[in-house]
Amino acid sequence: MTRNKLTLQYSGMLILFLSLFIITVYLLLYGVIWSEQRAALGKIADSEFQVLKQWIAHDGDSSRPPPRDVEDAFSISNDQSFYYLIGDNGNVQLGGEMQAQLREQVMHAISLGRFERDEYIKISMQTFSGVSAQDAQFLVTARELVLDGDQSSMLYIGKEVTFQRNLFRWLLILLVGMAFLFFLLALWFSFWMSRKAMVPIARSYARQKEFAADASHELRAPLSVLLTSIEALQLELEESAADIPLANHILSGMKQEVGSMTNLAGDLLQLARSDIGELVLTRSLFNAGLAAEKVVDRLRPLGENKRLTIELDAPTGFIVEWDEEKFVQLLILLVDNAVKYTPENGVVQVRLADTTIKGERIMTVEIKDNGIGIESEALPRIFDRFYRQDKSRTRQTGGHGLGLAIAKNIVSSGRGTIHVESVVGRGTTFTVRLPL
Repeated sequence: MTRNKLTLQYSGMLILFLSLFIITVYLLLYGVIWSEQRAALGKIADSEFQVLKQWIAHDGDSSRPPPRDVEDAFSISNDQSFYYLIGDNGNVQLGGEMQAQLREQVMHAISLGRFERDEYIKISMQTFSGVSAQDAQFLVTARELVLDGDQSSMLYIGKEVTFQRNLFRWLLILLVGMAFLFFLLALWFSFWMSRKAMVPIARSYARQKEFAADASHELRAPLSVLLTSIEALQLELEESAADIPLANHILSGMKQEVGSMTNLAGDLLQLARSDIGELVLTRSLFNAGLAAEKVVDRLRPLGENKRLTIELDAPTGFIVEWDEEKFVQLLILLVDNAVKYTPENGVVQVRLADTTIKGERIMTVEIKDNGIGIESEALPRIFDRFYRQDKSRTRQTGGHGLGLAIAKNIVSSGRGTIHVESVVGRGTTFTVRLPL
């Protein structure tokens, strides 16, 4: 999970910088090339516009067609695909195009008001090669000739920019392809980087698991000796009929603390075995309902101390093939947890069900209480080791914050799922599904 997160972070950063680079390059080229095309067309338009202005200023009558020397100043080339001078009456006073079919298309666009004075507009029209028509793009600008404050004529000049348009299309395809290729390379590089980064972490985690397993195992022996010694002292005091309240009190306290430490060492050892893959289920046929009834009977005194009711609802003759010892441990952990966090006069309900999901037999175990509930922000972490939502309350109820972590490991070892729903002040429901 950590490696995947590192891979996503590394690749995300690389892809972000790569995307910004590609977008910047594309926009920069787009701006530079189209700026050059507009400048080239504008230079031609300004030059020819000056010729027309001189003619109008000299002749004084813009309604007449320009003379021959003015027409000679206009020409069709790669930088000028067409030009039209249109008078007030809408007639073409001067015109030329690289293909005759363009005139009708340009006039139609002019009638629709597609072009504005001194602006550069891109428009798609059709050119012809033999009898076949092809889509082409043109850059068009317009200049207004004014005489004595009144509009006299409009000059329209266009240049074909199909090559530039296609160039940017292919450039975009190329950049997207390169981006996809670099995206794959970034994922591979990020995965390789994350693996390298995880090597020392994995080694440290392996040493930590080994230490937890060894330490838990080594602690159990001296704790067992201490517990046996305390029981022997208590037995000796009872046999000698010596009434020493202080000694009895101290020994009882020691026995309780040593027992708590023994349970903690056992929990840590089980978690350590689960980490290194040694937690394996021993499957056998047993009556799940009968096993659950024994667990409820065993924990019922804890409920009676808090005036709690523990209810069991299980099918009769519910025979399953699972690990009976681990199943009993799972129930004890979940029911004990429910009893601890349910106030007096509460109810803890234990339900077992035999269901079938997608053709697979599933044992569903539901532990429901009407206790204090769990805060919504704490729900994602309740299965973490040593996590306790309310440390002050936990000190009163006991426990080390390992019970739910062990329960999750037991469920996971059997390819099952465990889910929790809770409302603060109304209770909590744990739902376990175990494939059989």
